[in-house]
Amino acid sequence: MSNQLDRPLMHPREPPCFGSAATTGSDSDEASQAETASTVDEQLRIHEYERQRMGQELHDSAGQLMVSLQLSVARLKAVNGERGHDDLIDDIQGVVSQVDREIRALAFLHYPAELGDRSVCSAVETLARGFGRRTGIRTSFMCVGDNSSVDGSTSLAMLRVAQEALVNVHRHSHATSAKVVLKRTSGQLRLTISDDGVGITNASLTSRHPGIGLRGMRHRIEALGGQLRVRRMKHGTAVVATVPVAA
Repeated sequence: MSNQLDRPLMHPREPPCFGSAATTGSDSDEASQAETASTVDEQLRIHEYERQRMGQELHDSAGQLMVSLQLSVARLKAVNGERGHDDLIDDIQGVVSQVDREIRALAFLHYPAELGDRSVCSAVETLARGFGRRTGIRTSFMCVGDNSSVDGSTSLAMLRVAQEALVNVHRHSHATSAKVVLKRTSGQLRLTISDDGVGITNASLTSRHPGIGLRGMRHRIEALGGQLRVRRMKHGTAVVATVPVAA
């Protein structure tokens, strides 16, 4: 087994400093909406920093400890010849392997995915393939149409939505398979992430105070003039993000 996680992680930047926004005293809807958007932006920046920090700590600390534990168990098995003990050690090794896979999956999913110089199609595909390898959830990806000319803000928003949706699939769905589809049509880019799990609860769908994950996805997409829909299916959940793009 490798003595490090599947890819190196850069050390997270220091958390941004946020001051309180100056108030104008206006009770207009426009001012209220701007204040709400600013609050969500701030929460997203903090959320992303904390996700990056968690991924780094999992990589640097827990991942290395798991490697040491696996090596110790292997040495214990090598010097122990009793059959009953061998069975117990095999069980321990199985649990250790499961924990190791979980750490790798969490480190991958919670470290912010980057576009680099890739197209949104390539970046989302890399995310989906990596998700499938690390979680054991069968994950398919399909890209329809030409997405190479999508602007940076739209590409990054779609990548972040895909990452957040897959985090939810891993944490909550109990799914065995997931599908990621990115489709470019005339004037529109649509991202769909669906799974065959237990399905999102009605309480989550109707909550007036959704978690930062769902709230953040919706904020990113609506800021681009798009729409985010989350729906419970017969088997599983579908997240559909649609944004306008140049034809």
